[in-house]
Amino acid sequence: MADYGQLDLIDLDRASQARVYDLLLGGKNNFEVDRRFVQELLKIAPELPELTRQNRRWLAEAVGRMTTDGGIDQFLDLGAGLPTALNTHEVAQRANAAAKVVYVDNDLTAISHGQALLADDKRSFFAGVDLTDPAAVLNHPDVTAGLDLTRPVGILLGLVLHNVPSPKAVQVIADYLAAVPSGSYLALTNPLNPRDGGRLAEFSTAIEEKLQDAFPQIRFRTRAETAELLGGLELVKPGLVDLTAWWPQDEQTLSSTGAGQLLLVALGRKP
Repeated sequence: MADYGQLDLIDLDRASQARVYDLLLGGKNNFEVDRRFVQELLKIAPELPELTRQNRRWLAEAVGRMTTDGGIDQFLDLGAGLPTALNTHEVAQRANAAAKVVYVDNDLTAISHGQALLADDKRSFFAGVDLTDPAAVLNHPDVTAGLDLTRPVGILLGLVLHNVPSPKAVQVIADYLAAVPSGSYLALTNPLNPRDGGRLAEFSTAIEEKLQDAFPQIRFRTRAETAELLGGLELVKPGLVDLTAWWPQDEQTLSSTGAGQLLLVALGRKP
């Protein structure tokens, strides 16, 4: 468990991605610096709150499919962020009360709130560790207590790998997939920048550059770069698509020419 005294180390002069994401979802675990930054973001892309909600909706859909169609009953949610609507353990345990979930994040606010939420939950855990170090994650006591890596695992990477450079991200995913058996799944959401000079590229670049003001390591990926992250996986239909291509037209809540195209999603199975 984390030392809750670590919260004294939070820098209130800098925005936190976990808190910004929570704020976009309508959460309350944020500070003035986060609120100011979100106000600037919304001037560029007012659809971002709906996009983040649809990201959560898709991740819940992926967990449901892994549980019901794939028989998965244990999940590793990497870069989980702050507890929010449609938490992985809630979705998974709704389908299978015996399902286990381990959340992973290194944000101090996320660790504190996540561990507090799960303190009395014997089937869900929160490991305060950096997801880009798979060995440290997989050997963390909360992970070893929560997961049986000899059985298939559902791995989630929702809106987090834009913080990790592509060569390293490819290796990170490969390391996690090497540690789990055939029949395991990976659910991925990642922001898109086609970098082709078109209207979507201009829109995406404007958001990307604003995010980089607070989080310089962020870099969106092209479709080809995102596909590289999924190498070796059998993709569940409809494959690697943006959010507007995943849901039926009558279930769309995002513009097919705007923010709805900014997020690529994919669910893949390890053969």
